[in-house]
This record gives sequence, C-alpha cells and structure tokens, in this order.
Amino acid sequence: MTVGHALAMTSKSADVQYQSSSQFDPVFLAILYYFGDLGYENLPRIAADALEQGFDGKSLRRLAGLQNPVLADIPRQEIDDAFGELGVSAPIPKSGAQLALATQCAMEALSGKINVFDAATHVRVYICELKDDLTELSHICVLSKKAKDAPVNQWPVLEQQLVDAFSELVTQREHTDAKLRSLA
Repeated sequence: MTVGHALAMTSKSADVQYQSSSQFDPVFLAILYYFGDLGYENLPRIAADALEQGFDGKSLRRLAGLQNPVLADIPRQEIDDAFGELGVSAPIPKSGAQLALATQCAMEALSGKINVFDAATHVRVYICELKDDLTELSHICVLSKKAKDAPVNQWPVLEQQLVDAFSELVTQREHTDAKLRSLA
C-alpha cells in the first residue's frame, strides 16, 4: 500500500486524481475510493490500466469504455464488482479504509518519513474527521489533542507516547491481517 502517501494526504473531498503508475495497487485504490478520496470520474482510467495489467472482467471492461462519466453512469454494484475483479474484497467499509490509511500513516511516522505529531494530527483531523468513532484510533486522537496545546517541555513524553501508540496500531493490524490470511 505504498503507492504514495501524497495521495492520502490531500484535502478531504473526492479530488484525488488517479495517474497511471507502474505500481498499480488495486487494494490501495479501493481504500482511497471507499474512504472518499478517489472520485468515480477516475474509475474508467483505473479500469483501463487494470486491463493493461492483465486483469479482466465484465465490469472492468465496461468502466474502461466510459468517457466523461457522470455518477449516474456507474451503478455502485458495478464499482464493487470491478474492484472484486481486481481481487479486492469490496465494498470496503469506511472504517476499514480509515484503519488502513491510519496504519500507513503510522508506518511512515515510525520510519521517520513524517513527524509523529503531524501524523497524529493527520489521523485525528483528516482520517477520523475529528470524530472519536474508531476504538483502534482513539488513543492516537486523544494524544493528538493533548499535543495540540501542550507546553514544549511535554513534547518528548507525548512524542514517545505517540510512537508507542503508532507501534501498537501497526502490530495490531499486522496480527489481524495475518489472522485473516490464515482463514482464507
């Protein structure tokens, strides 16, 4: 799911523009779509690229043939079917997409690609949309709120707590993903 964090860090509205890539990642594209970052107007290009990559299916072929679609041109079931033809278990619940994006953000913070405070803010504001609905992300959101107004002398402690919370999230997700793969 490392197609590019820049896609996930854009402003909240279905305005991510899909660009063809040699790193075609159907799961990541589905996560972005079901989270709401990737608009329906990108689906024809994605479907055409999928066909070029060797995927095939009735829904992919139909979507690839659309030009300048409007939302009414693409039934929701056809979108789910197209992602299914890409090997993705679709639809992805929004909460699942949120957890996947938060996990990616956590991995990037832990690897030093982004600062942990920025990552926590991104999770709280952008991914969780300032809501505390996901139990798995609530600790990160609480720490992000604390960090927002914390005096500088508390930053090292909060930073370590965020690193620990991100590590726990990544470990939980890896364990859950491994468990799901073993059941398949």
